Amino acid sequence: MKTTLDLPDDIAQVLRLESARRGGRKAASLTSLVSDAVRKTYGAPAVKKPRIDLTPGRVVIGAAADAPKLTPALIQGALYD
Repeated sequence: MKTTLDLPDDIAQVLRLESARRGGRKAASLTSLVSDAVRKTYGAPAVKKPRIDLTPGRVVIGAAADAPKLTPALIQGALYD
């Protein structure tokens, strides 16, 4: 949903500084900073997107945050089956 926020100058400045601290607009846009603040304040769960690495020659998909941890024993058991 798109909406317009009228932020006080001091809050807008804090958000700009935090965005710069986190790596700029591409890494931490004002939208994502405001969304994170609302989620932290009101307890809404964060929406996690799977991390996908599309390096030429390979595709790596990161596990979800709630996925069970893989151990060498579990991998060995799966390969044995």
